Amino acid sequence: MVAWLCLLKDYSARPCERHKGDISPAVRMKTRIKEYRAKYNLTQEKLAEMVGVRRETIIFLEQGKYNPSLRLAHNVATVLKTTMDEIFILDD
Repeated sequence: MVAWLCLLKDYSARPCERHKGDISPAVRMKTRIKEYRAKYNLTQEKLAEMVGVRRETIIFLEQGKYNPSLRLAHNVATVLKTTMDEIFILDD
């Protein structure tokens, strides 16, 4: 099933009204955030501060319980000096 996301003005990837029924809840991501945080000696709190989110968001990202917006994924990858592809892995 194809998951349709519409980029809104704030660049967050969210289902829009037109494609609301097409979003598959089974699409999940694995991340390497924890591994990269350790590499740069960053706490969850410090990373959260650097990308402009709460620490709980970083926790949920690391646990694969939250799929980030495109902007957040980009910011995390930038802070961790890598690419989004290296940090976020789609879990089929």
